[in-house]
Amino acid sequence: MSLFSPQVSGYLVALAAILLVSLFVWRIVYNIYFHPLSHFPGPKLAACSRLWLAYRELIQGESLSDLRAQLHRQYGEIIRWAPNELHFSNPAAYNDIYNNKNKWDKDHSLYRAYDLDTSTFGLTHYSDAKQSRDVLFFQDIDRPITGSRTGTAQQFAADKSSDLVLGFHCFAVDIIMNLCYAKNWDATKVPDFRSDIVLASQAVLPIFTMNKYPGPLLKMMRYIPMRLGKKYGTPVTKALFFLRETLMHQVYGVLRNPSSLENASYKTIYHSLLGRDAKGRRSLSKVNLWHEAGALLGGGSDTIATASTTISYYVLHNPEVQQRLVNELRTAWPVLEEVPRYEVLEKLPLLQTAVVKEGVRMFPEGASLPRVVPPEGATITGTFIPGGAIVGQSYVHVNFSPAVFPDPHAFIPDRWLGVDAKAHEAALATFSKGPRGCVGINLAYCELQLVIAAIFRRFDVTLDAKRFGLYLVIAMLLGR
Repeated sequence: MSLFSPQVSGYLVALAAILLVSLFVWRIVYNIYFHPLSHFPGPKLAACSRLWLAYRELIQGESLSDLRAQLHRQYGEIIRWAPNELHFSNPAAYNDIYNNKNKWDKDHSLYRAYDLDTSTFGLTHYSDAKQSRDVLFFQDIDRPITGSRTGTAQQFAADKSSDLVLGFHCFAVDIIMNLCYAKNWDATKVPDFRSDIVLASQAVLPIFTMNKYPGPLLKMMRYIPMRLGKKYGTPVTKALFFLRETLMHQVYGVLRNPSSLENASYKTIYHSLLGRDAKGRRSLSKVNLWHEAGALLGGGSDTIATASTTISYYVLHNPEVQQRLVNELRTAWPVLEEVPRYEVLEKLPLLQTAVVKEGVRMFPEGASLPRVVPPEGATITGTFIPGGAIVGQSYVHVNFSPAVFPDPHAFIPDRWLGVDAKAHEAALATFSKGPRGCVGINLAYCELQLVIAAIFRRFDVTLDAKRFGLYLVIAMLLGR
């Protein structure tokens, strides 16, 4: 009988199928009963495969934040919610995982979703990220946004509702583009704040959710020509290719003409990224610069917009806080046309120390930032975790813990002005902690203080309850 006869070929195909099914079944049995994390509580389906998480998030449309909370209520402080991944709810776990001593790698399952593998944000190995962070820094930027106006006055008319969710996003995009390329994007001047780059940034979010799970989508999109990607496909994929092309034009334009940065009155981020190493070689490649641009746009705009929205929402729901904030701003900024420098605003206790910090604490739930336990293992909240396990904790379990922040779901700016202020400062986890914490934290506080000061000093603001989202009714101040 020939090896290639139909009968033999059928046997081989059947044998291969049986082998694959057997391996699949064995994998499930191993994950449930023999895996190093098998003794940690959690759903059996979660222990089998990450497909369970994909089903809950992509098919059922569940928020992973809500799912984690539900699992912790059911199984306790430590849950196994993926075959090799644990999540912790005890606030003490945060410092055990995210501290300056732990040079732990990131897990790729979350960070691959953004397809920014060579950016400072996307690099999973600590040693690689350390080198990248040494190039990417913000502390010597001569704040180009000092004394800046929000650029929104021409958008408003008395008693007109304006979508400040988009407005804050436009403000943040303008700032990060200036800081990167010394280029004014003028997103805040687009009618109704409907800037193409802002709308595209919001439209692509579903892709990042899908990319967290293994599949062909991410690899396919890497090889689709930019021209075809912009012309064909869904609105979501078209938005992604538009963003990619926009960032490529910015980066490659600077590479072709580095002198375009010379007219800037401050040192931009790309002054640093285009620098040379000790041997005179350019520090980063084109792909590195492109990935860094994407990470800077996302991290420097969406987070600022969300934080600004959160702060404004809670201030407007607390008239007493709003009035105190307005009074403080009018004292420090008596003449509207004479905008004070940032150094003046950052010293205002209610604005800087209380309102902004409390708003940042109330920041909506973000993803758990997974880390890989080193081979020797680690102890987290008194429990030994074997090496190679993926661990994480969302900052919501710290920021909204009643043991850390009493009455955590209430917006109480004065908690930052009391005797517990230092303890609160040490506990605040929104920007993450440790060697992989947010590299732009100081810039973020600067932007938030400036935009909140501008909105509440320049305008009388109230919520428009008839509109969805944070629509604000703006009445121009008449020189007050």
